[in-house]
Amino acid sequence: MKTLSHLLLIAVLALVSVSAAAQDKPRWAIKGVNDLNKERTNETYSFVKFETFNGDLAQLRNESTKPLVEYLAGTYGLSDDDASVEVLSSPATLERSLPNDPEATKGITRDYKVTFSGAKPATFYARLVDEYVSFDDNVDESYDYTLYQLFEVSNREDGLVPDFDDCDFTRSYNAQALVRSIIPGLGQYYKGQTTKAYCIWGGEAVCAVAAIWCEHRRSQYAKDRDKAIADNPNNPDATYIHSYRSKSRSWRTFRNIAIYSAAGLYIYNLLDAAISKGPRQVIVRKKQASDFSMAVAPTLVYDPNTTITPAIGVSLTF
Repeated sequence: MKTLSHLLLIAVLALVSVSAAAQDKPRWAIKGVNDLNKERTNETYSFVKFETFNGDLAQLRNESTKPLVEYLAGTYGLSDDDASVEVLSSPATLERSLPNDPEATKGITRDYKVTFSGAKPATFYARLVDEYVSFDDNVDESYDYTLYQLFEVSNREDGLVPDFDDCDFTRSYNAQALVRSIIPGLGQYYKGQTTKAYCIWGGEAVCAVAAIWCEHRRSQYAKDRDKAIADNPNNPDATYIHSYRSKSRSWRTFRNIAIYSAAGLYIYNLLDAAISKGPRQVIVRKKQASDFSMAVAPTLVYDPNTTITPAIGVSLTF
């Protein structure tokens, strides 16, 4: 019974510590780009995530376009030795956020033109949407910097500029996470809060197993008590009968604690999914296309075949 109490306490402390931790790493760096590619308004480009690491952060940044070139070369059967990269927009001229800012509403915007001049000439365009840098300690006491980059990359080799979508950034998930949290932990996992999701799953599993085990023990002692009473109808107040009854009640109490803990954890899961901020996510800004147009202009109202006096009116054209 002490072990059960310790496990429940550990689960609660783990959730508290995970909830207090900052969610700096963007969702796309955690979950990938499959969801983003489903949100595109066109197929002239694809979202691509690159992940590179190096012990020298300056060198890592200087070679930040290398994975982009290697991706294009590998995808289209080109040689990266024949590639040149041109920056089309200077970061200094664009309104942009700083790396690793979880509250930023803009990305690390930069446009590139990648030209392959070998036996199979090709031109591609790409846009850096966002990036994130992490500092990672290794078990051998060395360390690395990991650079995560999110690009919109052209899907065409003809040199035409793709129709890149604009992106917004937010840490709010609203109903999307809440609906998924009907299954405990799934809302947190959707947000990219994988550690918190695992804690919820583990906590619910511990509570369920504890409730089943406590009910099994309660039932055993209840049967032993009933058997002892049946075997000794003339001595229903025997000490061992009281002992069986006491143990049965104790296991019932712990069973109820496990059930209440599971219910409390489930409620926490719902509230956390609905209210707490998650990792910063990219929102593809949908284009507002409409064929509706309206024009207002003055017009002269006059018919020579009538006696109506000429007048000035307003025409409305749809």
